[in-house]
Amino acid sequence: MGMFDAFRKKEKTNQPLTALKIGDWVTQYSAGYWKVVAIFPKYADEDYSYNGLSWKKGDRLGDWVVLKKGFTPKMKPSNACEFLDAKNCQPVSHDTAMAIEAAFAENPKAKEKFDKSPNLPNPSVYSVRMSLSDDQADSFAKLLSDLPERYTSDEFWERFADYKQYIVKPPHYTHILYLYSYLWEINDHFDPLHFGAEIKKNFD
Repeated sequence: MGMFDAFRKKEKTNQPLTALKIGDWVTQYSAGYWKVVAIFPKYADEDYSYNGLSWKKGDRLGDWVVLKKGFTPKMKPSNACEFLDAKNCQPVSHDTAMAIEAAFAENPKAKEKFDKSPNLPNPSVYSVRMSLSDDQADSFAKLLSDLPERYTSDEFWERFADYKQYIVKPPHYTHILYLYSYLWEINDHFDPLHFGAEIKKNFD
């Protein structure tokens, strides 16, 4: 590898690596039958090396898939939405796929409920424990409302550098800061993008 190749900026590629397609029915860790409703590229957001596995930030690791649940293993209608690594999904057999379509045809209300159920799973949550007075927490909450729609962790703490001094380890905390994200939303430097920050009092 030449010097140019070694330091060349990595480019994001959106072409799916999985053989799964939107519309496929699959099984996964959570029981039941799930439909693929979206596919997003999965990139490493940090360097990693452990137990024989290693990669660099920006390496393409595979794909995220968003799944909507249609039925339990016993073919009872059931609704949920999750996302996970595509490698943890297994396509159903042709006969099972036909049985799913037949079950929807026999139960139009279940099909309508499935179609109207959310196509977006709950976001991932990044939490930070903090020791704050109620007044400090109220002031912090007001500042959080002025955040941009999406931001990285570094951008967040650059904006709120004065509050970093209040980060503590358990059990010495009074409040928890929550930052939300979808793991496939990253910037051009492969940094996760957060949204919807909020501060909540700890009642434990």
